[in-house]
Order: sequence, then structure tokens, then C-alpha cells
Amino acid sequence: MLVMPAARAEMDVGAWLSQDTATGDWGGLRSQAAAAGLTVEGNYQTDLLANPIGGEQQGFAYGGLMEISLDFDLEKIAGLEGTSFVIAGYWASGDDLSDTKIGNLIDVSQVFDGRTVRLGQMYLEQKLFDETLDVAVGRLTTGDDFATSDLYESYVSSGVNGNPFAISENLPSFTEDSVAQWGVRAIVQPTEQIRLAAGVYNADPDVAEDGKHGVDFVLNPDDGVLVMAEAGYQWNEAEDDTGLPGSATFGGYYDSSDFDSVDDSDEQRDGNYGFYLLLDQMVYREGGPDSAKGSDQGLTPWAAFTLAPVERVNTIPFSASGGLVYQGLIPGRDDDLTALAVYYGKFSDRLQDQSAETVVEANHRLQLTPWLYVTPDFQYVIRPNGQRDMDDAAVFGGEISIDF
Repeated sequence: MLVMPAARAEMDVGAWLSQDTATGDWGGLRSQAAAAGLTVEGNYQTDLLANPIGGEQQGFAYGGLMEISLDFDLEKIAGLEGTSFVIAGYWASGDDLSDTKIGNLIDVSQVFDGRTVRLGQMYLEQKLFDETLDVAVGRLTTGDDFATSDLYESYVSSGVNGNPFAISENLPSFTEDSVAQWGVRAIVQPTEQIRLAAGVYNADPDVAEDGKHGVDFVLNPDDGVLVMAEAGYQWNEAEDDTGLPGSATFGGYYDSSDFDSVDDSDEQRDGNYGFYLLLDQMVYREGGPDSAKGSDQGLTPWAAFTLAPVERVNTIPFSASGGLVYQGLIPGRDDDLTALAVYYGKFSDRLQDQSAETVVEANHRLQLTPWLYVTPDFQYVIRPNGQRDMDDAAVFGGEISIDF
């Protein structure tokens, strides 16, 4: 059958839009590499945000983050069963609207991560006992394994994307993408419902500095040690379960470093600790609780709480966040996400002129192709930086993500 050039072009565009990544299979090379043991992934995200109302001043900011990761399956490459090696690099660019214009604490952009080229995670991973035990050692990102949920990726604000904001604010050694530092962590999943995790990390407070580019590998004993532990329970997640899925996670941490007082840099405290609780429960599934088992279309509320009791060294001793995520709200748009959230952070009583900051966020992620989404986003910052004399800020913009 003769295919006209216009029809052929339409077919080619349709195939491109339906593939998993923007760059496709590289003429078969990508699939061949994966079969041989090397998986290559790339992603670029950008947040484009402006505050025409409120804050210290009005303006616009762009933040961008490019990630390239290599996953070597050492079972295929060298016959080491259950073993893999992962390395990731990042290019961070742009500006931070919260820092340069608004002056608030709960960053309106989760993408902005400095202006640098940085080595991120670089670790060896071993899975044992039918993958019920997962151990990793090397340069690790704490926030990838602790105090996180897939639901949090629905948001543009750093209120929970990827972890509750108060943890990294109080704990500089708690790293998030694209930052990593030396550590070892173990995850035990004895059943499909129970997950236990623990990790020990170098507590270098300066590891995220742009000038270090993620390659400052020195282990300084004066930096201290960060210990993380959490326990999670999830229900109705297995294929043969009935009912709506949900989960509960409780965790805590201790950092042995020296911490400056929030109101007096000459005053220090040895060590710091805190706790967090994460909850989510699907309450509605399209077609009924069991009619589309395994489908994510429906409504899921979530909540996250953090507590850091020592107000002398913790800027945000208490935070509470909650929200709703609906997948497939618009008919025919089954992969889209509609999200609403409120983030609240109470400032330390030692900070006399700061009470609490609250941010409200609403957005809709348009999953345009398997490899491209666009998220129009609105945020409203109430009492920026907890200060009564600063005007509330309205933030408009969005996020774009491309998988390569």
C-alpha cells in the first residue's frame, strides 16, 4: 500500500509522541545496552514562576535541573547476583524566586538546586534473600529513601516535593536530589505490607555547596554522623487485596553534629533529633474500590507532620502539611494529576518576629506524552517568613518535565 508523505509524517509524529522517552531507542542501541546490563536515563525539569503580588518585591525566576543516570546491572555484566552500581550527574541552573523576590521559607520551586554541575548519587547496591533485603553503600541521597512518597511528586512547591520541607530546613545533613554524601542504608521488607529502613550518613553541612560540585569525597570526623530510621505499613497494595490502598510511615533521626542556636551563632548545642509521620489513604477509585484493581484513577488524601523538639536549634520545630491528589479527574485524561495542598510551618519561639508561614498550592499536571508533562501551578504564600509586616504573595507559573 502506498503511504502518502503527509500520512507517513503523521505516523512518525504519532510514534514519537507515544514512545517512553523523547529520544527513543537510539536505533536499537538503548535496548541492546539494557540487555547487556546498562540502563541510561535522562530527565530535564524546569520551574517558571512569578509573583506579581506580594513578597519583598515582585518578579520572575527560572529554575532548571538536568539529570543523567547510569545503572549498571552487575548480575548481567559480571555475574554478581542481585548487585548493581548507580551513578548520576546533574546540571543545576537558574534562580530561586523564594530567595530573590518573595523572601519566604517554604520554597515555591522544588526544581531550583543552585547553579552548578554536580556529581550526585554514586553507590553499590546489593539485594538479598529474594529481594527482601536491600543494602546500598556509597554516595547516597537521604531523601530518596526516607520521609518520602510518590504522591509528593505531584507538586511544584518544595513543601513536600520530595520530602517535608522542615526536615531539610532543620537538618542540613539531610540531602535531597541532586545532593549526595557518604552513607550506608538498608531496607528490609519481610512482607508486602511492612517496610523497615535504617541509614547512617556523613553529616557534612557544606556538602551542597555549588563550588564542591559533589566531588568533595573527604570524610571529616568533625562533621558528625546522621542516623535515620523509619517503619512503614501499607495496606491493599497487592494485586489480590480488596479495598482501597493506603500507608502509614513513622520515622526519626539523630545528627551528632554541633548546631548553632537559631538566634545566637555563638551559642551551640551538641546533636539534634526529630520525628516525622506520613499518612495517605485512597478514598475513591473510579468504578468502585475493587472494580479496577491496580488502577490509580481516583482520589487520595495525604498528610505529613514533623516534630523537632529542641527549639533552640530548629527553625521549624513543628510542621503540618496535607493535600489531595486525584488521578484522571478529567474524562479521557486518565494519566493527568490534579493536586491541592496546604503547608504550615511554625517558627521557633526564639525567633521573636516570626510566627508561622503557610502556603496553599493548587495545580493540574497535563501528561501530554509518556515522556512530557506540563503543570500549570498556583501558590499563595501567607505571612512570608512568618513576618506580619510582609505582604502575602501570589505565585503563578508552572513546571515542565521531559524524560530523555
